[in-house]
Amino acid sequence: MMHHRQQQILGLLQRGRLEYEAAARALGVTEMTVRRAVRALELRKLALPVKGGAIPYPLQSDSSEHGSSFSGEALKMALAEALYERLHPLDSLFIGTGSTALCFARVIALKQKLPLTVVTHSLNVASTLFRTRCKVFLLGGELRNESLDLVGPAAEKNLEEYHVRWLVSGCDGAWADSGFYTSDVSLSNLEKKSLRIADAVAIITDSSKFTHRALTRFAGVEEVDLLVTDSGLSDMDEQKFEQSGVEILKVLRQ
Repeated sequence: MMHHRQQQILGLLQRGRLEYEAAARALGVTEMTVRRAVRALELRKLALPVKGGAIPYPLQSDSSEHGSSFSGEALKMALAEALYERLHPLDSLFIGTGSTALCFARVIALKQKLPLTVVTHSLNVASTLFRTRCKVFLLGGELRNESLDLVGPAAEKNLEEYHVRWLVSGCDGAWADSGFYTSDVSLSNLEKKSLRIADAVAIITDSSKFTHRALTRFAGVEEVDLLVTDSGLSDMDEQKFEQSGVEILKVLRQ
């Protein structure tokens, strides 16, 4: 059962971002009490701590989101943290859709201390980075029926206005001989064009996606600079990626 204090904090979160200091004053408690309540709500996936406060836990309604695995969220977060440590310090990013890419945004929200520019077409990513150290540019476009991200000609045209250092994306399928796949044609069209605005491309996905092709390919192996995955990646696939010039960063799968 949810504690009374947690219910109060959840009520404040329903209005948007919660600031620890303001919430403590409003409830007549200490900031530490508010922080403890937020941590408890985070375990229930109802709150997401960010610098100086918390935001409502981002919705995850994308049926094509990338990632599954040993304890699901734990592996995704481990991959996200490994990617953050590899790319840090960051100055500009494009973050795509998918649950593993969303975990990367959560890590940024928790750890980023310096200003960072993020371009995205994911409403979940944008909400996660709300009132953090990030300046967020959200593409315009058509809202997908299956998930909270924007695609279509307007989003693709909007992409042309930006340039970023790194692009970070997940995938629905991967094949060491050919590249990375998604199950949605509109999403694939956007992802293909997003590759052009980045100096370098990172794919973050768990190893269960390998040897599986989804409907359409959005990136060839030669277009990817960094692959972040887990130790379930086969030695043969790892060798093929490395021979193609892809840097491999593997997280131990427990």
